[in-house]
Amino acid sequence: YLGALARRTAGAGLPEPQIMQSSGGLAPLGTAAAHAALTVLSGPAAGAAAAALIAGQTGIRDLLCFDMGGTSCDVCVVEDGAVRETASREIAGRPLALPMVDIHTVGAGGGSIAWRDGGGALRVGPRSAGSRPGPAAYGRGGTEPTVTDANLVLGRLGRAGTVELAGGVRLDAAAARAAVGGLARTLGLDVEECAAGIVRVANAEMVRALRVVTVERGIDPREHALVAFGGAGPLHAVAIAEELGIDRVLAPRASGVLAALGLVVSPRRRDAQRSVLRSGDALTGEAVAHDVEELGAAARTALGAPEAELRTRYELRYRGQAFELTVEGAAVASDGGDAPPTAAALREAFERAHEDRYGYRDAAGEIELVTVRVTATVPAPVLGEVAAGGTGGAAGASGAGEAAGAGGAGEAAGAGGAAGPAEAAGTPAPHTRPARLAGRTQTLAVHRGLPAPGTAIEGPAVCELPESTLLVPVGWRGTVTDAGAIDLRRDGGTT
Repeated sequence: YLGALARRTAGAGLPEPQIMQSSGGLAPLGTAAAHAALTVLSGPAAGAAAAALIAGQTGIRDLLCFDMGGTSCDVCVVEDGAVRETASREIAGRPLALPMVDIHTVGAGGGSIAWRDGGGALRVGPRSAGSRPGPAAYGRGGTEPTVTDANLVLGRLGRAGTVELAGGVRLDAAAARAAVGGLARTLGLDVEECAAGIVRVANAEMVRALRVVTVERGIDPREHALVAFGGAGPLHAVAIAEELGIDRVLAPRASGVLAALGLVVSPRRRDAQRSVLRSGDALTGEAVAHDVEELGAAARTALGAPEAELRTRYELRYRGQAFELTVEGAAVASDGGDAPPTAAALREAFERAHEDRYGYRDAAGEIELVTVRVTATVPAPVLGEVAAGGTGGAAGASGAGEAAGAGGAGEAAGAGGAAGPAEAAGTPAPHTRPARLAGRTQTLAVHRGLPAPGTAIEGPAVCELPESTLLVPVGWRGTVTDAGAIDLRRDGGTT
């Protein structure tokens, strides 16, 4: 596949694509082809990289990334402006000892199919309608009810025929209602009740995923803002935030194609790591310096960039523990840079991280340095207004690379943006429509297109963006930032 991609880009006079890795950095096409395991989480990693960029532009350092596409929902954490990483994880039952963005995925997307299980309970996913035939609402022959169909039945998406989506799709409300109605009859519910239930069940799955990367790892989600992206993410974001006690939601201007933007702004990167298992007298500054020197040279050579910037990380644990904590080199270096630390500095940094995460430190416990990892990076070019959240050509041109990395062209098809090409910018058209929210019919203010910076938005409202739809319920309000992102706050919130 990658070979064919290289031939096609060469034939078109384009440079050879760089391929996203699961670590959030780009690698040459040949490297990705020879080491496919480097790319298993590359699609979500690209979105996380762009979310971290948006965080830097807004000054929000701690974020939860919520990427809901057509078939799945991917979540991760940005702490102090950097995406959390892990040195290994299990993918489809197979352990991978490779650096990657710490992402958790569940099968809940706009195309996830709702069904009744053997006990009579309403379930959603993991089976998906995909992009073809897709949700019944797409009018391509789909008959099974999906999350997108439920949102259309509830009035949260534009009504039939009123708006043309990407790919020429016009939503078919009658088909969506028929699909949801079939399931409703088996559950003994009316159509609206069933649609609301589908959305609630899908939201519960996504909340569970966010709790895995926060509460289960000692992180309080209430101290973070939620960044929503993917075709379906902004439509569900505020409900997810309310469930987790989060008071701030950010929907980037390019939320529907944020992973493509992430590809553009990601650095070239190679990692080198070594399991060392040093403790006691063997854990010395000289030994660690030797490891870092050799690994740094290997990473720069693999990247083909002798002057590449190096970043070190150390994975440590108390002896006898079955898990490690990662400590950044800059946090422990005696000169404040990224030089190899002393054993005492490593211990102090590890115990500080352990106390932050688990609430205690063991002064008598022996620590063990398990792994040393060195990353070589070459920064991506600065892209001005495109990097600031636009949907310009540089982001769109990355589609082929994202498809190669993520393997799913249907991901962005989950909710479908609601603005046509003629409405892609400028002041939103002022109109309203009824929708079912919080168990009752409410009148939504509809903001169509890209709202201008400074525009105030107050719930109940819906923002029909070019590639996604943002739902703003009662009790939430916000403004559009200079970069075009919609920054929402909960009334009475503290974030």
